[in-house]
Formats: sequence, C-alpha cells, structure tokens
Amino acid sequence: MLTVLFLAVLVVMLVAIRDLRATDRAARDTAQRVMATSRAQTELSDFETAHREARSGDAASVRELRIADAGLDHRLDVLRGVLGGSTDSVAMQLRAQLAAIREHVGILDDPDVSRAQLAVEDRRAAAIVTQLDRLVETQRASLLKRREHTGAIARSAEITGVVGIVATILLVAACLYYIRRSVLTPLRRVAEAARSIDAGDLHARVGHDHGGSGEVAELAQTFDQMATSLEDNRTALQRQNAELESRGAELVDAVRSAREGASVLRAVLDATPDAIALLDREGAPIVDNPPMRAVRAAFGERATAIDHNGTLVPLDAATDGGGEEARDEITLLGTQRAFARYAAPVRDGHGRVIGRLLVLREVTGEREAERVKEEFFALVSHELRTPLTAILGYVELVLGEDGATIDEEQHRYLQIVERNAQRLLRLVGDLLFAAQVESGALLLEPGSVDLPRVTLEAVEAARPRAEDAGITLTAQIAPLVPCVGDRDRLAQVLDNLISNALKFTPSGGQVGVRLSAADGEARIDISDTGVGVPAEEHARLFDRFFRASNATTRAVPGVGLGLMIVRAIVAAHGGTIGVDSEVGVGTTFTVRLPLRAVRASDPASSSAPLVAYRDDPPSTGGRYR
Repeated sequence: MLTVLFLAVLVVMLVAIRDLRATDRAARDTAQRVMATSRAQTELSDFETAHREARSGDAASVRELRIADAGLDHRLDVLRGVLGGSTDSVAMQLRAQLAAIREHVGILDDPDVSRAQLAVEDRRAAAIVTQLDRLVETQRASLLKRREHTGAIARSAEITGVVGIVATILLVAACLYYIRRSVLTPLRRVAEAARSIDAGDLHARVGHDHGGSGEVAELAQTFDQMATSLEDNRTALQRQNAELESRGAELVDAVRSAREGASVLRAVLDATPDAIALLDREGAPIVDNPPMRAVRAAFGERATAIDHNGTLVPLDAATDGGGEEARDEITLLGTQRAFARYAAPVRDGHGRVIGRLLVLREVTGEREAERVKEEFFALVSHELRTPLTAILGYVELVLGEDGATIDEEQHRYLQIVERNAQRLLRLVGDLLFAAQVESGALLLEPGSVDLPRVTLEAVEAARPRAEDAGITLTAQIAPLVPCVGDRDRLAQVLDNLISNALKFTPSGGQVGVRLSAADGEARIDISDTGVGVPAEEHARLFDRFFRASNATTRAVPGVGLGLMIVRAIVAAHGGTIGVDSEVGVGTTFTVRLPLRAVRASDPASSSAPLVAYRDDPPSTGGRYR
C-alpha cells in the first residue's frame, strides 16, 4: 500500500511538473510576444514620428522615415514569427496599412498632397498603433492567465506533495506499528520462549495472544506445538527412565537372585550323590557335578556300557526315547557296576533341542541287595515249604483216619493248624512265585483253557467265604471257546482278585464277577462295593509288598504280593490289567486276555513249558513276553 501511495504521489508530481514546464514555456512564449509587440509598437511609434517630421519636406526627415520603415518591416516579420499563425490576420492588416503609409511616403515630396490625405494617413497609423496596443493587451492577458494557471498548478503540486508526504509518513508509521505489533512482538515472544526452553523450562509457550497473523502466527503455533512435543517427549523419557531404573533395579535383584539361585543350585548339584550332567548336542558336558566327573575320570569320556538288551552303548548316548525323556539301566563294560540312567532333551524357548540332561544313579548295591534278598526268599521259601508240607500231610492223615482217638476240641485244634499251615503254604508259594518273577523267568505250562469253567470254579470256591462274611457274590459268565494258556496260573489270577475283593468289602456288600469277549479279547471284570483305593495310590497297587493305606488302617490281612502276582501272570499271557476305584464307592479290576483258539498244530497246545522273560527291571513296572 505504501508503494501504491508513493507511486500515486510521484505520478501527480510528475504531471504537475510537466504542466508547470508547459505553462512556463507558454509564459515565455507570451512574454516574447509581448516584447515583440512592444518593440513593434516602438518601431511603429518611431515610424509615425518620422512620418510626421517628413511632412515638412525635410530630406533628412524623409531618410529617417525610410530607415524607420525598413526597421518596421523587419520588426513586423519578427512579430509574425513570434506570434505564429494565430496573428496572421493582424499582421496582414498592419502590412496593408503600412503599404498605404509607404505610398504616402512616396508622395511626401509632392507639394500637391492635401492635408486631407495626410489626415487619412494619420488615422491609419493611429489604427495600427491601436491594433498593436490591443495585441499587446491580449498577450499580456494571456500571459497573466498562464501565470495564474502556473500558480494553481504549483499550489496543487505543493498540496499534493505535502499530502503525499504526510500520508507517506502516516502510512510508514502505521506499517512500523503493524510490523512491531504483528511481527516484532510475536518474534520477541518466540525468542523469549526459546530461551526459556533452552534454560530447561519446557512449560514456556508463546500463547494465542501474541497479536501476530499469517506466517508469524503459524510460526508461533508451530513453536508451541514443538514445545508441547518436547515436553511430552521429556515426560515420556522421564517415565521411561523411571521404568528403566525400576527395571534396572529389578534386573539387579534378578541377577543377584539368579546368582544366589545358581550358587544354591550349584551347591545342591554338587551335594547330590547321583551323577548329573547337561550335555550339548555333540555330547560335551556344559554343566556337571563331582559324581559325574568322577565317573568320567574313572571310565573315560566315552565310556561304554551294556543296556538291558545286551547292546553296547556309549555312557552318554541318547536312549531309545529319541527326542523324549527315557529311562533304562546299564552296566559299565568290564565292571559289575550298574547304573539307572535317565536322559531327557533340553529345549530352548523356541522348542529347539539344544542338548540333553543325563542322570546316572548307581544301583549296584541295590541290585546286589535284591539278588541276596531273592536268594534269601528262595531259600527260606524252600526251607519252609518242606516242613509245612510234612505238617499238612500229618494233619490231614490224623483228620482223615476213621478210627482216630481224638475228641472234638482236638479236632478243632487240628483244623486250625491245617488252616494256618495252608495259609503259610500259600504265602510261601507266593514268595517263591515272586522270587521266580524277580529272577527273570516265569514258568508257564500252556494248554487248552476253558475260561468260563475256570471262572465258575473260582467263584464257587470263594462263595463259602463270601457267605460267611455276609457278602453277595454274583457271576455273569459268557460262553467262550477254549483258548491257550496256563490253567492253574489263570485260576490263580481269578482266586487272588476275588479274594482281594472279599477282603476289602464290608458285610452287606456285593462282589461281582463278569466274563465277556470283544474284539478278540476275553474280558474279566471283578467289581466290589468295598472301601475303594485313593487315586494317588492306583499306580503303586501292583508293586511288590505295597498295600493301600486304608488296608493298613483297617488291619486287612495280606503282605502285598497278590496284585503283583496277578499282573505278572496276565502280562506273561500277553494281556493287561487295569483298575478303577473310588474311595467309599468300590473298586473294579479289569483283565484283558488275547483269545487264541486251540489248534492241533499250535505249539502252545503241547505239554512243553512256556517261559516268560522279563524285559525291564522292577523299577520300570515289569513287562513280560
């Protein structure tokens, strides 16, 4: 706007200057015309004076008149050149009158010229003077008008200049005020806020009342946004620093705890008598304890052992479990030292196998103790069986004599002796059977077995005992074809299970025996409504000498060999046994045996004994084939 005003004033001043110059030129032209007219008037006056003097006829006066005439003609040419074409008519009139006067001058020498003619010439000269006077007045009036016009233009130019200067000053002042208010003040506030932020005060803001506009307002707004962002970032950084400090402290505590835990674990690992090692994928130890180092030092880094299958294997080789955990028992080659070996893969957070854990527990002493115990059981059982057989023989002989001289009380005493001797004999038989199983060979005498008949005989044999105890004994027996097996051992399975059910069922309870067939298997279910077995003890029911907790609290007789013998016989026949029990509800034992029809060509139908060898040590649960 200031530029527009300045240009407008400049244009007005230039126009005024141009008009002044034009008026000045016109005034000078007019002044020249006035001067030329005045000189022409003077020349004419001199010509008129000379003309009057020449009337006297004086030759000198006539010469003066001719000189004046010549000067007047030159002056008229000058006047015409000065006046221009606008005064041609006046000049022509003057020349016409001068021509008439010149004719008169030519006849001045003539004495016959009348005074009337002279008077006419005088009037013509007076008319010329009058015209010149009028022309002078006209030029002076024109000169006056031009001077007035020039003055008006000068005054207008002065006013325009003054107004322009004042307006320019005001506009410049307004611009300076606007710049100060809209630019300098906001920029100063931005600079102050920037210095405050540089000093650490991130709360400093320019604000919305800075008075700026346009780019300055946008700059202030952007600065405030930047300051807000910086404050938010600092707050976030402070929060993150606090979190990092907290996590750092937690990490320090975790590292300290980990170190303490590692020290404790190291101490526990070193104090453990079992040999433990963490091996990498190549079998090199990452972590091991002194017993493992002692084993490696005694038998070498790559010691060789014999597994339960008689196969030579490295001491630290992965077991048959492959990628899963596995257990087996090995004997170091060239020694009698036996170890129970446990191996399991070790995985990282992504499930990749990075190594394996190897645990060796020496069981040499345990195996020796078991061997001695088995020999002792076999010896004791054999030594007990001989006198018991003799006692039973003599008791039966006395009781069977028709003419025996014993009274009723003595007869009752002998029956008690017979009953307890039979019990001892069964116990000795169980011990011998257990020793036979633990020794690794179970002798079976295969033959044709009528399972329905064997089952019915077992039920009928137990019925008197059930009736004496007030227990209802029922049987559901489906007809089956004869199968291959050891009849006496299968009868022993049924006797043990039914006897076990009767022992744990209170008076008024029920015991049921059910024989069925499905999918090529014979299924025998012995159910009771007895005390039941706690769920946590189910897995140990078939262990040797194990008795359920409620059996000991209720003083139920037994030594814990019956179920162990049952499982061994069932496994030797290629079958399985399971248990389902609930405390206070009852127990169901389920035996599944493969049904194989008896054929004449079947080797199992011969009288040759069948030996079942044990695959695993007792700690693995005892599998037979």
